[in-house]
Amino acid sequence: MFKKILIFTFWGILAGYMLISLAVIPNLPDRNRCKGTTFVVSNDEADNLSSEYLAEILGNAGLNPEGKLMDSIACADIENFINGISIVRECQVYKTNDKMLNIEIDCKIPVFYVQEQNGESYYIDSLGNKITGLHKALHLPVATGHISEETRTTSLKEIACAIHHSSFWQAQAEQIHFDENGYITIVPRVGNHIIEFGTADNAVTKLDKLYTFYTQGLNAMGWDKYEKLNIEFNDRVIGTKRNKNK
Repeated sequence: MFKKILIFTFWGILAGYMLISLAVIPNLPDRNRCKGTTFVVSNDEADNLSSEYLAEILGNAGLNPEGKLMDSIACADIENFINGISIVRECQVYKTNDKMLNIEIDCKIPVFYVQEQNGESYYIDSLGNKITGLHKALHLPVATGHISEETRTTSLKEIACAIHHSSFWQAQAEQIHFDENGYITIVPRVGNHIIEFGTADNAVTKLDKLYTFYTQGLNAMGWDKYEKLNIEFNDRVIGTKRNKNK
């Protein structure tokens, strides 16, 4: 009798285990699915990479991780896709213990808008890297004229970096123009004159010298006294007075 009770108990426990297994095992994969994505974006001053925009383009590319098994999500594929966005400097993607996907993005910082002689236009960062495809316009100084790839990565890069690191020149420099020989002129926002800059060599020194002339000279003489200010030579500012008969 006791043996029969043990047998029935054993089979009862086994049947209960089987029923529980049938109910639980099919749902185990759901416990390992991605719950969502967290975006952390740095240096996106114009909000070109909002979370909504990033989620949309990942979805369009078939890379939306939400709801997928965590083991099936290829972080490298998502990193490669996002690194292909022109404004992105670096992207890191990793999984968390709470079944989330974290996407951290560091953006290039646009410092100039470029309009080349051939009609091509784009932004550049302080390293001279091209930035294209921005869906929100930025209010930045404009570089125009004969701008080759070599010019962009050397002369334009140097003067753009010098201007970007000065709050005064960020506000004052409206347009930089390169002629066919690489000679640079600057159109300022304030003052009815043209700045003859010469080459991009010693850009910081030239801009500092002109700033001193502005604050110690033009503030007293008037900002419209000169038609041209030449700072091509490092040790002086050469002013061409405006012809009053014009």
